[in-house]
Amino acid sequence: MIAGARVAAGVVLAALAAVPAPDPARAQERLTREQVLAALAAATPQHPADFTGADLSGLDFTGVDFKRANLTRCRLVRTNFTKAQLLSATLTDAAASEANFTGATLDVAVAYRVDLRHAILRDASLFSVILNGADLSDADLTRARLIGPMSNAKALRARFVSANLGADPGNQSMGIMRVDATAVDFSGADFTGANLRKVLLSRANFTGADLTDADVTGADLYGAVLRDIRGRDRIRGLDRAVNVDQAVFHD
Repeated sequence: MIAGARVAAGVVLAALAAVPAPDPARAQERLTREQVLAALAAATPQHPADFTGADLSGLDFTGVDFKRANLTRCRLVRTNFTKAQLLSATLTDAAASEANFTGATLDVAVAYRVDLRHAILRDASLFSVILNGADLSDADLTRARLIGPMSNAKALRARFVSANLGADPGNQSMGIMRVDATAVDFSGADFTGANLRKVLLSRANFTGADLTDADVTGADLYGAVLRDIRGRDRIRGLDRAVNVDQAVFHD
């Protein structure tokens, strides 16, 4: 019995030795557009395409359906996703600075800590998206629709002009669907004409931000920093915001 066990163990060890070690270089494997499209074509709802760690930077995916693809840790710098379908895609820890998501659908996407610095998300749909810890600094979200958690994110100098971050009245029976921007840094951001109704803005930093014609009706401003904001006299619904007396307007 002992000899047999030793033989079996030797077979297992030999098999393990034959398995190639993970290739660190593969973590940044450069893919072509054709390779990506082929992987998406072969994907199924049960087995979405997995591009984890791949380099897709600079490629053009205008109008492409990513079918819930896994883009975790992908390099997507200056990649063109104009009008692409990224429904339920995973973008956690992806590097997507300067990427173009104009008119794209990112509903139900999971994007913890995604790097979207200088990205273009004009007219994009980000409904029920997870952006906790994301970096949206200098990103352009003009007219974007955004609902979901983004606590501890950064959005310095980002453009939310006419963006809709307000609670979704059509889903109140399921609980309030709204943006949770707890502790987000919006320093210098532009919220001109933005809908911020019922948004959770507790401890958010709006120092130097432009809130001209922004609607904050029902927004929770507990501990929010609103020093040196522009357009204060034109903020809509400030008298109907929650915990406005706990916001910081001056030193």
